[in-house]
Amino acid sequence: MLKIVCLALFIAAVSAGIPYKDCGHAEVSNVAISGCTTSPCTLHKGKEVTIDIDFTANQDTDKAEFSLHAIIDGLDLDLATLIPDFDKVKDGCKDTPCPIKKGDKKKFSAKITIPGATPTIEADVKARLIGSTGDLFCGTVHGDIKD
Repeated sequence: MLKIVCLALFIAAVSAGIPYKDCGHAEVSNVAISGCTTSPCTLHKGKEVTIDIDFTANQDTDKAEFSLHAIIDGLDLDLATLIPDFDKVKDGCKDTPCPIKKGDKKKFSAKITIPGATPTIEADVKARLIGSTGDLFCGTVHGDIKD
């Protein structure tokens, strides 16, 4: 459930060109989360959010796997197991067609619903798109889940 909260926080941070921390090698150029214009990004339980991440590919790859984690008090939680239908967005090649070529400017987009049972919480949420030889991008946003 905590993972769901973190996912929601990440999604909230991405929709309006909100502040983010690049945890890769400056591949990310913009993060936008629908309905979110500030940091922390506030997400509401039961609502669908769209995450858009603009990036420049740092490698040639024929695969891309989306990963979403929440960091709460130093604890790293994999949100994939907490978010319903996360498998629909896990394969990054469904949204960003593969193969991807180094230097290509791409946009990754995912729609996720914040589960209604998610606790009210604040956390850092880390999103990664993992290619054949490591991260295509890595970015962290600060988010807040509310009713």
